[in-house]
Amino acid sequence: MKTFKTYLITLGEVILLAGIFLAVAVLHNYVLVPNSGSYGQYLMHNLPLWISIMFAIDAVLLTVYFLIKKSILKDRYVKVSQLCNFSRLKGKDFLISTYVAIAAGLLFICLLKLPFVKTNFPDMQDYINLFMNSDSFILTLLGLAVIGPLFEEIFFRGILFSMMRGKLPFLVALLIQAVIYGYCQPSPSIQVTGFFLAIMYGIMYTKMKTILATIWTAVLLNAFIFTSKQIGLHEVIEGFSPSTLLIIIALCLFVIVSSLVVLGKEDRKLPYVKVIGNLLLWTGLYVVIYYPILFVWNNHIMSIASISNWLGENNVLGFIFFDTISLAVFYLVMRLIHKKSLIVECNFSAIPPRAGIVMGILGAAMGVWVQCFFKIPYFADNFPQFQQLFDYLTTASLPVFIAFLILHSMYKEVYFRALIYNVLRPAFSVPMSIIVTGIIYGGLFFNWDIPLTIYASAGALIFGLLFEWYRSIWAPIINEIILFGTYFVMKKLQLTFSAGIVIAMVASSVVIIYTMYWLWKRREIDQKNANSAHVQAAVQSAVSL
Repeated sequence: MKTFKTYLITLGEVILLAGIFLAVAVLHNYVLVPNSGSYGQYLMHNLPLWISIMFAIDAVLLTVYFLIKKSILKDRYVKVSQLCNFSRLKGKDFLISTYVAIAAGLLFICLLKLPFVKTNFPDMQDYINLFMNSDSFILTLLGLAVIGPLFEEIFFRGILFSMMRGKLPFLVALLIQAVIYGYCQPSPSIQVTGFFLAIMYGIMYTKMKTILATIWTAVLLNAFIFTSKQIGLHEVIEGFSPSTLLIIIALCLFVIVSSLVVLGKEDRKLPYVKVIGNLLLWTGLYVVIYYPILFVWNNHIMSIASISNWLGENNVLGFIFFDTISLAVFYLVMRLIHKKSLIVECNFSAIPPRAGIVMGILGAAMGVWVQCFFKIPYFADNFPQFQQLFDYLTTASLPVFIAFLILHSMYKEVYFRALIYNVLRPAFSVPMSIIVTGIIYGGLFFNWDIPLTIYASAGALIFGLLFEWYRSIWAPIINEIILFGTYFVMKKLQLTFSAGIVIAMVASSVVIIYTMYWLWKRREIDQKNANSAHVQAAVQSAVSL
């Protein structure tokens, strides 16, 4: 009975405080502003200031409420600062909060640009445009990225959620504060968004044990959304295909969910922080290098009349140019930031000759299978981007193609295995590391075209397993060189769909399965032999000394 009475008192106080908040919103927004002449007209053109004034009124009334409560409860009164817990935000938690904020902001922007959302929920885009309505962008940031988040997090998480969390079951408290927060948002679509944000903020507040975590996340999230709108990022994202937007949304959800999971596991925070930080570093470097080089290549180098025809006949020269610069930059960044050698991180250790030969056979079988698969009329007609890709990559003279084959294979494996896969592996399982590597591969190389991303993920599966099994970058490099070499040969053969294509597909499937099985079984023997060789070398070195 006492517990039920406690529940009722707690919920009653929560309803009273939420009622004060809503009453201020109704009176200010629907009575004071529309009927106050120049004051209301000014606020109509400065929505961030409107919100700030409303929250200031709320803050004054809540202060009065808690002063009255303090005079009544005396020694039993709990200060607002105790409810909110303004303890310092730790470095690892600060970084995780930053990752969550950026991922949530990017997810929201991509969600806005989905055709289904744009058509059926226009109020989501109207919400951004409405609150960007201000005489000054600085005023927008101050109102929506500082004052707004500060008040909302202290009120909804620090006060309401903390009150309920101490008296009600955690899940009940989490859901009630999310419902209240969502209901207080300005439109139905934003109410749904607010509900899920409140769930996220509630979990973060509970696990990090400081309101500064959610304040920082909300500040950065809002600043990211409105700043990206100001600089034109929203328009750039609007040009992405729906499939690209969905993949970005999925990646953002992965970052958010995995961040929330890691928060409860202190021993996993540091590896996770390093993983996400390094992913941002290496993918960011790719973007920073690729797009300027693409611009220079297409607009300056390709326009040189004396060599433009030759360059057009050797498309892959652009990759050679890009790969050379990128590898040099990656080497320098690894030295400057991580104080490590990129060559050591790649691990160019020797591979047993027999295993290397089998990897080559596997690459040839993969090349035959892929080329035959896309000769099937259904796939050739419905997924022409594959044939366009193969034509582009294999249009070159033999010497240029060989140079491209070696350098580009090394570049891709250094980047995706030594830099991306090696970053993921300490914090995630082999399957998860391989899947994420494949998605990043598809995103960076194929603009997240879904069929090409699936193709990239399938390749990443085999390359990743070879790298994992043999712990040498030579394993996937050998496989990839032979794979793309097979593409080149198959193109010269000018094959068309026939019974022979089907037979070749079946035969290559058998070879792929058998060679992968052989390499998996053989890895243990090769590792034992390698360890024995290291021991013998150490013994001989000791004897010679």
